[in-house]
Amino acid sequence: MNPRKTIIQSVVTSFPHHRSVLALFYWLSIGLLCLILASHSLAEPANDVRIVIDVSGSMKTNDPQNLRAPAVRMLAGLMPAGARSGIWTFGQYVNMQVKLGQVDAAWKKLAMAEASKIHSRGLYTNIEEALKSATSDWQKPDPGFKRHLILLTDGMVDIDKDPRLNEQSQRRLLHEVMPRIEAADATIHTIALSKNADAQLLNALSGATKGAFEQVDSADQLQRIFLKLFEKSVSPDSLPIEDNKFSVDKHVSDITVLLFLAKDSPPTSLTSPSGQKWSEKSHPETVSWHHEASYDLITVKGPEAGEWSLQANVDPDNRVMVVTNLRLSVDKLPNTLMLGDRFDVRSRLLEDGKTVSNSNLLSKTQFEVKQIDQEDHVISTPLNDNGEAPDVIKGDGIFSAKIKEADKAGSYEITVRANSLTFVRAMRHSLQVYDSPANILITQEAHDKPFIVTISPHAGLIRPESVSMQMTLPNEEPQIIKQVDDLKWAVEVPASYANQTFTLTLAGNRYTDEPIKMQFEQLLAVTDKPQSLAMKISPAQVPHAAQTPAPAEHEPAVEEKAADAEHADSPEAEAEGFNWALVLILVVVVNLSVIIGGWFAYRTWRKRQTAKDDAVTAELAS
Repeated sequence: MNPRKTIIQSVVTSFPHHRSVLALFYWLSIGLLCLILASHSLAEPANDVRIVIDVSGSMKTNDPQNLRAPAVRMLAGLMPAGARSGIWTFGQYVNMQVKLGQVDAAWKKLAMAEASKIHSRGLYTNIEEALKSATSDWQKPDPGFKRHLILLTDGMVDIDKDPRLNEQSQRRLLHEVMPRIEAADATIHTIALSKNADAQLLNALSGATKGAFEQVDSADQLQRIFLKLFEKSVSPDSLPIEDNKFSVDKHVSDITVLLFLAKDSPPTSLTSPSGQKWSEKSHPETVSWHHEASYDLITVKGPEAGEWSLQANVDPDNRVMVVTNLRLSVDKLPNTLMLGDRFDVRSRLLEDGKTVSNSNLLSKTQFEVKQIDQEDHVISTPLNDNGEAPDVIKGDGIFSAKIKEADKAGSYEITVRANSLTFVRAMRHSLQVYDSPANILITQEAHDKPFIVTISPHAGLIRPESVSMQMTLPNEEPQIIKQVDDLKWAVEVPASYANQTFTLTLAGNRYTDEPIKMQFEQLLAVTDKPQSLAMKISPAQVPHAAQTPAPAEHEPAVEEKAADAEHADSPEAEAEGFNWALVLILVVVVNLSVIIGGWFAYRTWRKRQTAKDDAVTAELAS
């Protein structure tokens, strides 16, 4: 026997085993990495909510009773434990009223106390510095947090007596600060507490970041507006209140009851399922009761399961919010729409952060969405998990429905509910529907002077930087309308065209980055205030960007488009701003595991090889 041939054969026969050991370690390590990354990307992001409050001198007029203070205390009391939050006030300078930090009992106590220090002594309204200070760490997306900022102001950018400096500050706000916040995947909600507030600017800030803009004529409305913006920011689970009663199930660990009070409201009381009756002055240590002239905020730790009852005025804005391991999750909903826009609602139950797919539980749970307009007309639509569009995959635990498009402008409330025999979960969301994407103002110094036609696109509907316009006068060629500042376009029209109708064409991109092109007909006559552009064709005929056109019968792309939409809103899609430092550490760990595994495999192979070599040597010796 040739000894060399024997040794070679032994090496060849043992090497596959060596490779299989390395491969095993390699794929086990890759699998471990995938599991870690998957669990990281699927984890629910924590809430990061920042509150920015105007304390300029004009607030003495617009908020003479300083109702900002109890409104901020309400927000602080509602903020969920574990969230990250901070409070800033601003006038000429910016002050961090409550340091950014994790919400716990100590943070809430400090925030309640600091809210009482809100004043109206600021000299200017430095919105630019306020937003820069409150968002200084929002430089790029972070999938670990759901970022929202609530801005309240009663004025416009005002940093100096020199109007040029104010204009420069506004430009920096629109062209530097706002794009950074948008790129960091954060949302700004704005409140204008005055008709003198710069509604266009605030709309632009909210629109670019897919937030909400609210115009408030009286400070009395602040608390309810703050509640709506809180719900947009945190998406808390709530229990429906019916006839001043609500049911708590075994999955609930805490309840927070918010009750709005009228001037003649009797003292509030809360009765547990076992008949214990609590009030502001008499309640156990597990109950926290904060009373203001306009609301009661009650938190109960470890509430008893069963039916609870309230002794309080019935109010549609009363809430029972819960902390629970069985949550209702709803994909992000729009805050601003235009007539003709349509959208889908997708919802699921989460148990300990994971989508519930148990068919036995889900078969006993009904998902529905209610669409309520300003006149309290209700349209109820069931959500289905049957694989038929807009649903994507049958039986995956995600329930979907297409919302009927609004037939008139105004405020709408969307309520999503999951109802079963043992529990109920609800989520509320408000949105605004506009009848036109732009406002028009027509002025004239004298009857023989040219008309000045000024167009202001609705900054919450269309990206201002994408807008272009042209006007067609009777028997004339089209004329381009020029942009005069960041949010306005204007053109002169000879007085000879008075009381004649002209056509205006507006093109641009929605905040979905889809194009829009619309035509309007307008009478050339002086308007006393800005008004909505009149549609040349009805909204239902206009192919809006947010509208999903019905496909042809032969088109098989419905589920593919729905799948794309599902992916776009999924946690995996949100991971584009991933923590690559963590990934690098994991890759290093995996490679070390492979190296160490390879070394042990090599030692095993060497031992076997040595034993075979010894056997060959012994055979040759004999």
